[in-house]
Amino acid sequence: MQSIKKTTLILGTILSSVIVYAQTNYYVSSGGLNSNNGNLSAPWLTIQYGLNHLSNGDTLNVMTGTYTEKLQIPISGITLRNYLSNSAVIDANGITAQTAIINIHNVSNILIQGLELKNSIMLDAQGILIDGNCQNNTIKNCKIHDIHFSSNVNAAVNANTNAQGIIVYGSDAVTAISNLKIINNQLYNCRLGYSEGIAVNGNVNGFEVSGNTVYNLTNIGIDLTGHEGTSSNPANDQARNGLVKNNTVHNCLSPYATSGGIYVDGGKLITIENNISYHNGYGIEIGCENIGKTTDSIKVRNNIFYDNQICAVALGGYNYPNGSGKVTNSSFRNNTCYYNDYSSSGDGEIYLSYSENTIIQNNIFYTSAQNNLAYAELTQPALSFNYNVFYCPAGTTGLSAVWNGNTYSTYSSFKTGTGTNINSLFADPLFVSANITTPNFHLTAASPAINAGNPAFTAVPGEIDMDGENRSNGIIDCGADEFYSSTTDVNEKTYSGRTIKIYPNPSNENITIISSNPNLNQIIIYNSMGKQAGAFSIENKSEIQLNIASYPRGIYLVTVFDKDLQPAGSQKLIIKEN
Repeated sequence: MQSIKKTTLILGTILSSVIVYAQTNYYVSSGGLNSNNGNLSAPWLTIQYGLNHLSNGDTLNVMTGTYTEKLQIPISGITLRNYLSNSAVIDANGITAQTAIINIHNVSNILIQGLELKNSIMLDAQGILIDGNCQNNTIKNCKIHDIHFSSNVNAAVNANTNAQGIIVYGSDAVTAISNLKIINNQLYNCRLGYSEGIAVNGNVNGFEVSGNTVYNLTNIGIDLTGHEGTSSNPANDQARNGLVKNNTVHNCLSPYATSGGIYVDGGKLITIENNISYHNGYGIEIGCENIGKTTDSIKVRNNIFYDNQICAVALGGYNYPNGSGKVTNSSFRNNTCYYNDYSSSGDGEIYLSYSENTIIQNNIFYTSAQNNLAYAELTQPALSFNYNVFYCPAGTTGLSAVWNGNTYSTYSSFKTGTGTNINSLFADPLFVSANITTPNFHLTAASPAINAGNPAFTAVPGEIDMDGENRSNGIIDCGADEFYSSTTDVNEKTYSGRTIKIYPNPSNENITIISSNPNLNQIIIYNSMGKQAGAFSIENKSEIQLNIASYPRGIYLVTVFDKDLQPAGSQKLIIKEN
């Protein structure tokens, strides 16, 4: 009988274990115990212990608290996230066992969501590292900050002092990292040395970096890289087939080099659209540092670049052919560039080194009081530079530009001498506000930028302007804003089939927001610069009333988010005068 009882006890223990670990969701709490079973009522204490006890398909939910750990993701197919809207903080202060707070190596189908990561302070420190053979990995809704290469704020900087917020190394020689998503994160307050905030590097084929806010870094904000030897197979050593969209990047300034808000160095087939980049070194740089290599097929469209240190856009190999590679088959269209070169470098709004088959069309270039428009080195073979709107405060006879060794001091001589911009305009684009401290880059009804773009240009399906409005509205407007004469026109042409409606619109007091999604969590209102103007928590409602009487007159974007804090619809809102 004792033998039977012992067998029954062992079987019961096994069954109990199976029941515990077959569940999908497990939990960690700062008040838990690792001897618990990981249920909601009996959570584990440490995150790594929980990760080590997951199976493919499981989710580890981290409850409110601060966890002093660094983490290794042990298997594929798992989710690590904050529990509901809990504040889950991973503080790596003092831990030097590994460089990354979260290390994702040779695993796939990983979701990291809603965590705050901070205080990785050491040489080569990283917030999140994705490396090797990894597919379908997503980092979203996380806060990452205070990632420093040294605890000494005055530490000397050189090529060997590095730190990174989110770094992706496509290091596998054969299999590319694919379907990578870095979305809706905040990255800030990091001393990076010679490295970058968010970097996608090497054998990466298919990625999205969207909706992130990146600021207060000591080097480049977002970097897409190739030809660095990250993958041992040179044919695959390029970040490619990527989308960089709806990011806001600002105050990414290096004291020892010019740091771009967004930088492409050796990437290929990348679309960069609907971003805002301001008070960085360059608004955006498209370059190629490695001799004999190319950066190819980069599309930069519908972005806003303003108040940057050197220029809005730097494009080309900086010392071709003996000191760098080159940029080929790329385009810069429908962007608004305003009041750049605050350091008085002389580059103005656009700096060209060496590129081939480049298109620069349908943009607005509005200079600062220095009146410097452009600085171009070398020749630019097969450059199509036309159908833009230029403006400088000194007028057509005060414009300054340097082009292939020649200096031009009038708009007329610039066009004639360079043989470019035959169909471009010199005119004030008449923004809603041209105040550098509170700019509003929407076009007013009288703007000469309306219908000033290339008449032969056709926007690709789904291409949108700074407000999420379709760019298919007759002849395309220059700049990042496509002007619509009425809200009705906007709603009919742009928002048909979308999941959110606002009425009355325009309004100056109360609005009603209706969504077809019954499981909404939050509404965020963004101003014309993409900055958050208001946030409202809701729960499982498809209709809500808001009072917007305190908001200044202007154009806003209202976005609703579902229970997973993913965008569930957007609509333009016009707040009129009382």
